[in-house]
Amino acid sequence: MVDVFSRPIPGQSLTATPKNAPWERPPELVETGDAVKYYIDKLADEDVMDDLAITFEMGADLRTVVETLMTMGSMKGLHTVEAGMLAGPIVASFVKAAMSTYGIEVKETAVDPKEARKAKNVERMKTLMKKYIETKPEQDAGSELIEELSEVDATAVEQGATEPQQEQEPMMEAEAAPTGLMAKGEV
Repeated sequence: MVDVFSRPIPGQSLTATPKNAPWERPPELVETGDAVKYYIDKLADEDVMDDLAITFEMGADLRTVVETLMTMGSMKGLHTVEAGMLAGPIVASFVKAAMSTYGIEVKETAVDPKEARKAKNVERMKTLMKKYIETKPEQDAGSELIEELSEVDATAVEQGATEPQQEQEPMMEAEAAPTGLMAKGEV
């Protein structure tokens, strides 16, 4: 349970020492070009690029990485939020080009907009059909058809199947022996 008396009182933030936080002071980098130069110089380091390459190989997307860099820069007082928004696309294109030299294809975003839109539409149709079935007082051929359609799995439709999919038992996979520096071998 939340203790209502442990919250800050209204106006408490106004009693703190002014310009105590980095974002309350003027930024260190005023021009957008200076912010871009700062990030490109910082990211051009070979060790940083190696770490970024590992991050992207693990599945990180470009938008999240660049937005995190810009947000942290604003919080540290390096530049304004606006300068970060303007520098972001330039830094993103630099990172993408640098990762291509490593042979890594960088995803722009974690979610494919087409797939997200398709999933949203499928859920919307399922909800509408379910609501129709619940509110329809009499059974007829049309309502039976809608009931059958609501039972069909959307992935089965995409694969060309017309029957509802049966749940399959997961196949047991042989565990691969761990490899690497910290792998424990048989003793």
